[in-house]
Amino acid sequence: MKSTLVLVLFFLFGIIQPADNYIESKNFDINTMHRGNQASKSPKRVYIQNFRAFFEVYEQASASTSKSKNDRANRTSFVSGTKTSLGVQLDGVDVPDFQKIVDEAYADLVAQLEAEGFEIISAEEAGKTDYYSGYTKKQGGASSTAQAKGFVMVTPTNYEYWVKSVSKDGKERGTFTDTSSKLSGDLGDAYIAEATFIFPFVTLDASSSNWTNSSSVKADIGLRLASSINVDDNDQKSASITGFAKSLGNSATGSQIYHSRVRFIAGDKINNPTFDASTGLKRDVNFEDVFEDRKIKEVTTAQVDNFSKNAYPTLVMVSGDELTLASHFAKCDSDNFIAAVTGSMNEMIQAGLMNFKELREK
Repeated sequence: MKSTLVLVLFFLFGIIQPADNYIESKNFDINTMHRGNQASKSPKRVYIQNFRAFFEVYEQASASTSKSKNDRANRTSFVSGTKTSLGVQLDGVDVPDFQKIVDEAYADLVAQLEAEGFEIISAEEAGKTDYYSGYTKKQGGASSTAQAKGFVMVTPTNYEYWVKSVSKDGKERGTFTDTSSKLSGDLGDAYIAEATFIFPFVTLDASSSNWTNSSSVKADIGLRLASSINVDDNDQKSASITGFAKSLGNSATGSQIYHSRVRFIAGDKINNPTFDASTGLKRDVNFEDVFEDRKIKEVTTAQVDNFSKNAYPTLVMVSGDELTLASHFAKCDSDNFIAAVTGSMNEMIQAGLMNFKELREK
């Protein structure tokens, strides 16, 4: 259900701060659902189940062709195989910058909720529910590279949260489907909040051709706020992580799909919420003036050796595979990078809070 009032509020939001808008109001994906007048049953209490941002810092891809032999009447040609690899690393910002951005955004969300009279439920209280039985408590403020290859996941300092389990390599596991409504029920129908933001900076395209005996990898560089990412489709041997960012999924806390969104749910009806105010993105949001170099390309061409045939036995020789390993640094304007990330996160939080407030008042 789309809300006309929410769209009007977004329009007003755009008028108030036109110079600072990074996300056009029409790009917000607003979803609302309110059954049984749930807001009248839910106390003014919120548990922030997830608050995290994913920053891509490195991506690589490779392409290859196979070696071959071609016999003709008077000669034999041997064509080497090729392999082209390209790795691109973010330069100009680092984890302390990410941490500061996330800490400030989280503090802002909490402050606005408290200003509206909401009590923030602690992780300690939430951990006493049946829902979190057997879960592991995690301490925020420590960046993790295990959650998605090439990305750093950052959570707020002094923030605690629960995960179903942690793998040996440090990857946090959640439920395959979103069952957060049960947690709301265990907390007396309190609101459960999630805020997730995903910031890739490069898209790689790997290709090869036996016709031209070459392989190549192209990089398109540009910071964006992604609508979603499938972190399990991140085999970087032959493709880009972010090429799968448009994959669809339903899990809010699972290990496969993450969505950039701000969401509030409450109530529980057979593991489904009866109140759901979700604010996401219809498509990725691109930011300009962050990187000077926008494109990188590496190509490897096969070596061809020809041997003439004569009365002597045919000479057999195969060229060794050609390997090109390219390492590049994508230098960003740190001020513009931080401004784009900070501004877009704030705008999503504001839009999410407005959607939440408007649905509660129905």
